[in-house]
Amino acid sequence: MSRLSGKVKFYIFTGLGLFVFIMRPPHSNDNILLIIIHAVQEIFQSYYSHITLFFMLSVCLLTFYVKLFKPKHLAKYEFIKKNFNVKALQILFRFAALFFIVSYKFFDFSILLKLNVASAEIIEMTGSIIIFITIANFFLPLLSEYGLAEFLEVMLDKVIKPIFRVPGNAMVNLVTSFFVGSTMSMYLTGIQYEKGIYSKQEAMRIMTTLTVPSLSTGLLYWSVIGDSAYFFKFYGLTVLVFFTMAFIMVRIPPFVNMDSKKGISLEINHQGDNKLDYAIKKASERAFKTRYSVKNSLLSVANILLSFVPFLITLGTLSVLLIEYTNIFEILSYPYGLYLKLFGFVQPFLLSQTLILYTIDLIMPSVILRNILPANTQIIMAAVTMNQLIYIAPMLIIMSFHGLTTKKDFLIIFLQRIILSVPITLFWSWIIL
Repeated sequence: MSRLSGKVKFYIFTGLGLFVFIMRPPHSNDNILLIIIHAVQEIFQSYYSHITLFFMLSVCLLTFYVKLFKPKHLAKYEFIKKNFNVKALQILFRFAALFFIVSYKFFDFSILLKLNVASAEIIEMTGSIIIFITIANFFLPLLSEYGLAEFLEVMLDKVIKPIFRVPGNAMVNLVTSFFVGSTMSMYLTGIQYEKGIYSKQEAMRIMTTLTVPSLSTGLLYWSVIGDSAYFFKFYGLTVLVFFTMAFIMVRIPPFVNMDSKKGISLEINHQGDNKLDYAIKKASERAFKTRYSVKNSLLSVANILLSFVPFLITLGTLSVLLIEYTNIFEILSYPYGLYLKLFGFVQPFLLSQTLILYTIDLIMPSVILRNILPANTQIIMAAVTMNQLIYIAPMLIIMSFHGLTTKKDFLIIFLQRIILSVPITLFWSWIIL
């Protein structure tokens, strides 16, 4: 009964997830998920800044209460300890973000004019992003929690190892990255490395070349940049570039020189079943164990928003001020601009600033790219930056696992991604755009 129940759940929920994420109604440029999100965003469009204000005010009040009074009745909750008993720097970012919002909404003073102009678009955009992430996160479990990863792991075991030089079970990490996020995939890989499932070489290959930009991140990134009608061209190009870089990078130093010893080896055992039957069996077992929780989904949304909204508003506003009134980003990104100019990119020195900005925040590069035309140029430039974003943003996770990599190897891999992404993106763009 449990096996039948699991199989039914796998078919129904995975099928529903694929329908929501992939299907587009006739005469529509959006998939079902985007239609739902856009409909809700349209309802609340006039209230984006209010939503942002309410969110940051709640965050700051609870942070102030937890830090000042240290309530024992809240200390037992892991979510509170993790997100509100925070260090001074995070508190500074939160209250700075709140000040920028309050200033934009209520302080119409000439002395604050430049600040309010700089923060306006960021604050309005944040309200849109809050709605976007909240809705998308309720649908993501349909693809990540009901057996699709296990199904793909079994079916693609004989494909992934010869192509990407990692075990077949790395498909779980790849699918986790695609449907959930690169940060979660990197963390999962690090834990598996510590357990001896992966060698140092395999773990680094997965973390830095197989943490594919997630579907939700791609949706979020492109929703800021351009017309949703071009999303699948952008994301298709991004993924093609990503896997091409992965194919090349796993075969060159520093990966080929890393330690390839590991503690244990995981092998797929079909136990007499053919591959498809076994894949369905593993997927059904996972689906049977999964229990959807609205509470966990809401906590997941809160974790995501708390991790980047204060930084987005604060660093985004300061970055806009620096871009508008200083030339610091132009100076730091000038070498990258020269490199892009070699390939004939439109506005190469403006695009080169995204290389600096993405080390600060995910959204800021898209703010620059949204003002660059034509659409094909936006797509190409977005794919270039997206294939760098997935590596830098969670770099602290990689460095947090003891002995996994050295600073020298880390820098070499980083530079390889920058150098390879440009010509590879142009190559694929000539074919598909």
